[in-house]
Amino acid sequence: MHILFILKDFKSGGGVERVQQRLSEQFLKDGRRVSFFVMNGDRPDTEGVQSLNGGGNGIVGLLKSIVLLRRLIRRDGVTHLISAKEQANLCTWFATLGSSCKVIYSRHAALDCTEQKTGPSSLRLLYTLYLCGSGKVVTVSTALRQTLVDLMPWGQQRIRYCPNAVVTERLFQASQAPLLAGLPSDYWLSLGRLVEPKGFHLLLDAYALALHSEALPDLVIVGDGPLLDALTSQASRLGVAHRVHFTGFLNNPYPLLRHARLFILSSVHEGMPTVLIEALALGTPILASDCETGPRELLDNGRLGLLVAVNDVAALASGMLQSLTSQGYVAPSDKMVTDAIHPYTSQYAAQAYYQVWNQ
Repeated sequence: MHILFILKDFKSGGGVERVQQRLSEQFLKDGRRVSFFVMNGDRPDTEGVQSLNGGGNGIVGLLKSIVLLRRLIRRDGVTHLISAKEQANLCTWFATLGSSCKVIYSRHAALDCTEQKTGPSSLRLLYTLYLCGSGKVVTVSTALRQTLVDLMPWGQQRIRYCPNAVVTERLFQASQAPLLAGLPSDYWLSLGRLVEPKGFHLLLDAYALALHSEALPDLVIVGDGPLLDALTSQASRLGVAHRVHFTGFLNNPYPLLRHARLFILSSVHEGMPTVLIEALALGTPILASDCETGPRELLDNGRLGLLVAVNDVAALASGMLQSLTSQGYVAPSDKMVTDAIHPYTSQYAAQAYYQVWNQ
């Protein structure tokens, strides 16, 4: 078995890239041959994994990548493929026309994710195209699978759910590293790419609102993105700049996540937020917006963390205040957490992909 991952790019620290890399490491442990084909950008540095460059950006880059990928499949005897994000999915569909390879097209984001600039109608066309071949579509949450099935009920037998590979020994080892210097010892944490669907503007508004009612821990925001300047200005305008710490991108945010008093997810859209799984695994209490797919499923309808209404500043601020007193909330037992994160271990996730390929 030669498994090939196809990605549009490989951004260091990206959620999709991180879970694909962890999955690839498990395939290697299982004795599989593993390669990456990255259309544009950096490549993973996983030992034992061959990484190959595609054709680059734009339409010309896509066409070049299709030709290169088709050639690679034949030359290297690729038998199984996993693509992620729509440009990579589309490239894979064209490159595998007439091939006997077993293909999985994966969907990691909500169907109405504005950052991707692709609406439900366009996605319906794309996924109809994928399902017209012999491949299968995999989503990273059961709710996201149901959304796709509702969109294309005729394809439900080949639309499957596989959990992300998140929980590994490397995660726990990374969380033991020293904390970043210069930050408060008592803090709340939020982590992610600084883009609109992640709702950091809502987080700042809610933090400022809650601060009017109660003394709160400082807020640490880990991540980089196009909204950094706007969010920094917003914190100043709200009068909380001295209480909010922007760290930028960190290669290893896990010590901060492990020691945080509370992890806050303020997203408007998610597929299955990897960081929530990581927070659960590291024993960090969670406050999350109840966006359409992901948090409710992972947090067992609120039994493993506090859920609040999505895109609602007042609700998020109320959740922050509630977290200080744990009013109406009982911390989950170790067994509940262990059972919840087990499907997201790399071993379990790899087996789920094997089953999709074999059925």
